[in-house]
Amino acid sequence: MTTAVGIGCRRGVEAAEILDLLAQAWSRLGWSVAPAGLTLNTLARKVKEPGLVQAAATLGLPLLGLEEDALRTVTTPSPSAAPGHGLPPVAEAAALAACGAPQNPNAHLILARIQGPGSTCAVACSEGILP
Repeated sequence: MTTAVGIGCRRGVEAAEILDLLAQAWSRLGWSVAPAGLTLNTLARKVKEPGLVQAAATLGLPLLGLEEDALRTVTTPSPSAAPGHGLPPVAEAAALAACGAPQNPNAHLILARIQGPGSTCAVACSEGILP
């Protein structure tokens, strides 16, 4: 089973904000630590964003970039916060795509999008209910 976090963020977001948002996600999911194999996923053009890079390094988690076309194929429960960009909500779409959506019909959100001042995150798994 794959478990993945999707992260959307504005340019210049601080690592502290992302870490706080992820701590909220862990708490809501009842995790004391991240499950083995967990990845952080975002738009390919955001993988060098310093706040994301620092947050991933702090947590010891890989930060993976997904192309916009891959996210456009994913159906998300939340509406886009930036419909003019032609993308679904990045956090939800990235988490689901990292778990194989839309090809994997079992991929689903286990935590819908939560939002900080300049970032969002969502968590998905590839099968089952919780990791």
